[in-house]
Amino acid sequence: MPRELFDDSQFGEETEMSSNTIDWGRVGDFLTGTFVKARHNVETQFGQNSIYDFVAEKGSFHKLTKKKPADQPTEVNKGDSVSIWGRNDVLNGQLNSLKPGQVVKVSFVEERDTQMGTAKIIKIYAPRDNEGKVLMNQEWLDAQGVTGGDL
Repeated sequence: MPRELFDDSQFGEETEMSSNTIDWGRVGDFLTGTFVKARHNVETQFGQNSIYDFVAEKGSFHKLTKKKPADQPTEVNKGDSVSIWGRNDVLNGQLNSLKPGQVVKVSFVEERDTQMGTAKIIKIYAPRDNEGKVLMNQEWLDAQGVTGGDL
């Protein structure tokens, strides 16, 4: 007899979920995956933000604790749900142009000193197919029950 779906034994410590939000701790941190959706005007401890959700193919990043990056990277595994916070107009503008199901790579490429402190330069790579159209993850789209033309 299978365990009951909502039996307390189903909800042990090993099942606790945690936020899988990318921290851009060190140059070289990256995420490759499929863009899923964007959420705007999300109230956070830092004010309103945009949050962009992805299904990962691969990646790694250094978690930040009190603005200090961890020594060891956190690996992102295929199929993980991962979020990226949009905190500036340039990054938000680029991420807002993505289509659900689009294949992308988001990468922390450099730190630059500015008048307002150190800026983290994040680049977004969006490959195209032979016809010049953005590359879509057809497997993901099929699993959603939609086609690229429906979006």
